Amino acid sequence: MQKRQPAVSRRFVLSGMAATMACPALAQSYPAKPVTLIVTFAAGGGVDVTARLIAESLSQILGQRVIIDNRGGGATMTGTQAVTKADPDGYMLLAAPTTMVINPALRASMPFDWRSDLVPIGLMAKLPFVVVTRPDSPVNTMKDLEALAKKRPEPVLFASGGTGTVAHLAGELFAMRTGSKMQHVPYRGEGPSLADVAGGALDVTFATLAAVAGQVEGGSLKALGVTTSERAGLLPKVPTVAEQGYADFDVSAWVGLMAPKGTPAALTEKLRAALATALGDAELQRKLAASGSIPAAVGFDFDGFLKRESEIWSKVVKEAGVKVDP
Repeated sequence: MQKRQPAVSRRFVLSGMAATMACPALAQSYPAKPVTLIVTFAAGGGVDVTARLIAESLSQILGQRVIIDNRGGGATMTGTQAVTKADPDGYMLLAAPTTMVINPALRASMPFDWRSDLVPIGLMAKLPFVVVTRPDSPVNTMKDLEALAKKRPEPVLFASGGTGTVAHLAGELFAMRTGSKMQHVPYRGEGPSLADVAGGALDVTFATLAAVAGQVEGGSLKALGVTTSERAGLLPKVPTVAEQGYADFDVSAWVGLMAPKGTPAALTEKLRAALATALGDAELQRKLAASGSIPAAVGFDFDGFLKRESEIWSKVVKEAGVKVDP
């Protein structure tokens, strides 16, 4: 005689079937209210501007407002943690910053694990850095910079907006790959560091494209190279670092779209499709380029990118001995 299936097992199966059947309907009705996109920086910066442009496009595609909520602080961990604790219903998303994959290498403990607490949806854009020096510097290319760093008894001084930032680690990565003597000088923000580089107190800095494009065009700073694999729309004549003989050098701040763990696959797929539609729009591409960012290619392998970025920056932090205040 066939054994009767336990009631608990039947309930489990039936609930699973109901959830599966509900997924298409859930995706079809989503979003039924505004969606919040957490930006882990204050308003006005490059990541914020990029997120706002993409949120505007997503609002039109999804038929509901995508509202930016700036939650800076805690080295971008405050806003990120808020999303890891949010209901996985698609109504709170994260504009994930590069520091998300850097922080675990810098700190002995973290309040969350981005690998298990968040679901990647897609890369939104890269924000390039430009290596700049003073206008009358004898250094004109990245090869000149490498030669100077190897020839001069004292190390080349390079600035960034703070220890452990992407700009700082970009300089450390260049020094490691070339065997150059370079010493980091941290500043509280880009503005003061740019002033000291322009005045000759420091040799170079790795600065955001949006912050220096006007000064390069105006002649108060000289650009040596763009750190992404693609040239930047705001400075199309400036070659990339990779073009100057440093293969695979592709460094940027970036911003991706992520959701809390447990978000139904039907919702993440709908968001992924909406993001692809947004990034394929020529007008959005133009706006992003004008703001100093490079829109992600449609179909970009965000999962693989996150893995590579985590590995690269973990290695740089370890080998360069980078430490931050706890």
